[in-house]
Amino acid sequence: MSSKKQDPDMKPEELGSTVPFREITRRSTWPIDLLNNLAPKNRIYGLVEIDVTEARKFIIENEVKTGEKLSFTAWVIKCIAQAIGEHREIQAFKKGKIKLIVFEDVDVGMIIERQVNSEKVPTQYIVRKANEKSFRQINDEIRRVQRLETSGRFIAGEGIPESVSVFLRLPGFLKKPFWWKIRSDPFLRKRLMGTVGVTAVGMFGKGGGWAIPIGLHPVVFALGGIFKKRRDLANPVDIGEYLSMTVMFDEEVSLGAPATRFLAKLSELMQMGFGLK
Repeated sequence: MSSKKQDPDMKPEELGSTVPFREITRRSTWPIDLLNNLAPKNRIYGLVEIDVTEARKFIIENEVKTGEKLSFTAWVIKCIAQAIGEHREIQAFKKGKIKLIVFEDVDVGMIIERQVNSEKVPTQYIVRKANEKSFRQINDEIRRVQRLETSGRFIAGEGIPESVSVFLRLPGFLKKPFWWKIRSDPFLRKRLMGTVGVTAVGMFGKGGGWAIPIGLHPVVFALGGIFKKRRDLANPVDIGEYLSMTVMFDEEVSLGAPATRFLAKLSELMQMGFGLK
């Protein structure tokens, strides 16, 4: 919210004009605190192009036939969860210096726009056990959450508890023990944020392009734009649609070979339109 108040720290020569500004609240610095304290310190990125022609064709034809607009992001989440289910070491959390906790469930953390006081507000939500759900189940879950109207704030799909509000008001030196607890407890991190992160910010634009995420999870997926190009260089009329996707790995968890095998499996699933028919 902009304000016309004058900044008391302004120089005398600037007092003749008003400068709009807004205050930085504790709540608005919460994402920065999360990144500073929980994001992987050593990251590796993969920028990939994946043929999603079959999936796009199915979703468009389904909308023409039924009028229902299926979620492309929900389908990508299903493919990601399936591939991670076969390569679970990708989503492992460090415990101490020499141990990794490898979870069976693939819990996908994402941002969903929800109606809050007549406004669209991005809120965090976690699709639990996405590897055990079908594309249709994930699609319906996301659509159901998007339709919910509430006056509250959300973390993992639920209202922020009072304890978190109190935590936000603490000075930095008193927060350190709590950050240490979250960093050192993989089970708590899984409960609070899931095991995998997916952001679809690039899907709101047109054309190709990669988003570069930071993220809090051992593996984070940023869905970029979709562009068209030849699927077969020998056949100029065979034009396909390709998704620009960035994958961020925690280098302390995922080494080169496992990450490469995982990306190969994910690409295979997405090219074949896994889970749609």
